[in-house]
Amino acid sequence: MNKKTFLIYLVFFLIGDIFFSNFVYKRDINHNCYEQLNDFFQLKKNCYAREKWIKNVQSYDVRTDENGFRFSGKKKDKSKTAIFFGDSFTYGMGLDYKKTFVGLIENGQQGYKTLNLGVPGYSPSVFNYQFKEILKKEKNIKKIFLVLDISDVSEEASQWEIKIDSDRPIQINKENKKEKNESPHSFLNSIKENFTGSRLIARSINNFFRSVRLYFLNIKKPEVPGYSGWGNFLYMDIENTDSSLWHPFGFNEGLNKIIKNSMEISSLAKSINAEIYIIIYPWPDSLEYGQDKFNWENFSNKLCSEISCKKIINFFPDFQVIKENNADWLTRLYINGDLHISEYGHKIIATKILKEVF
Repeated sequence: MNKKTFLIYLVFFLIGDIFFSNFVYKRDINHNCYEQLNDFFQLKKNCYAREKWIKNVQSYDVRTDENGFRFSGKKKDKSKTAIFFGDSFTYGMGLDYKKTFVGLIENGQQGYKTLNLGVPGYSPSVFNYQFKEILKKEKNIKKIFLVLDISDVSEEASQWEIKIDSDRPIQINKENKKEKNESPHSFLNSIKENFTGSRLIARSINNFFRSVRLYFLNIKKPEVPGYSGWGNFLYMDIENTDSSLWHPFGFNEGLNKIIKNSMEISSLAKSINAEIYIIIYPWPDSLEYGQDKFNWENFSNKLCSEISCKKIINFFPDFQVIKENNADWLTRLYINGDLHISEYGHKIIATKILKEVF
């Protein structure tokens, strides 16, 4: 093919792509569904994306509903509602929704509509705000699950502030924000709108080579976990941890904010006659190095008692048994090289919740 012929084909392809982008393909192409506001972030409403935040997994589907909640893509109307508050674990980071514990619970029972309010980076201050907002729309909430993550202490100590003049928590540390909003008239946005076909082809090629890399390359699987920054306060003296994780409010205030917001959520739950449950689970390093300095299970049990929760669903013992009986426990329970729980781990969690609650 000579240069002139190539240029003719290229021009026709680009013209066809513009037509395809504007008149045929109606879905937005997103790499994630995050929306960064001035002092807050949330998930976009009615969004579809192929996420790939985690290095050693293939990209995965993310869909959000009209409220900006991650969901399966299918609406299920039920007379009763169960809602799950949490962060990236509840959100299901690294997995298609049907493989997450909330997705498995949705498919494993027929009596409840499930709403997944999990968003990476959220903690009880935001859960409290979310609950007040969802109460304006949902009138028959019967079960509420607070999925407390070990990182919630740092999130409360360093990321979220409650101000009297604001109706929602304020994000005070924006170093980890996902993506800046773009001007609708920007050049980049024009490229995205008019060359959808090219972007789809590029995405397919990228996903193909990512799959090849994950399949053929010998990705090293660690035998023991490293020390996590957010969770090492369980087995390290607090003065030996990264002080920036507790700035500006401090470690103890981070704990106090978890308690305070959980109590407010519990009070609201009682006002609508809803049951409240607390779910806790271990990180890889907490299984390996223990909780000699701060026991997350004891803290959560005490919190459950203070807020009169229906039950605490504790996965520390379940995961510990698997660790003791399987040499490959780390990559069996967690995504390789990451803190997030694997598909296998999510199945264990969903099975227990279905058995004990639904």
